[in-house]
Amino acid sequence: MEEILDFLNKCRTFYVSIVDTDNRPKVRPFGFVMDWNGKPAFCTGTIKPVYRQLQDNPFVEICGFMPETMQWVRISGKVKFTDEITAKRKVLETMPELKKIYQSEESPILTCFYIDKGEATLYSFSSTNE
Repeated sequence: MEEILDFLNKCRTFYVSIVDTDNRPKVRPFGFVMDWNGKPAFCTGTIKPVYRQLQDNPFVEICGFMPETMQWVRISGKVKFTDEITAKRKVLETMPELKKIYQSEESPILTCFYIDKGEATLYSFSSTNE
């Protein structure tokens, strides 16, 4: 898992694909990931459409690409949300810039989600995996 987190952090921007409320694919850029109890975790606002969409359908696929190495990662799985203060505090410690949006770990609109059951694969253009 550490290798996957490191890869996503080096990408700086990766893409999260979900199913929209009208059963259509929707892809969004994300730039935050952290380790939460041994699982990749992300954050969002409860006022954002992505939050409602993940509530309706918790399955995601995440893809990050590093052009320097011609490698990419694919993570797929089911997300779970947590509003634990310790998770929200870790978000703001990991990326202090998010305090501009959420102010503190007690913000009611800050929430975390993590991939509870999933799998991740690293690929390169020289591999035959994909």
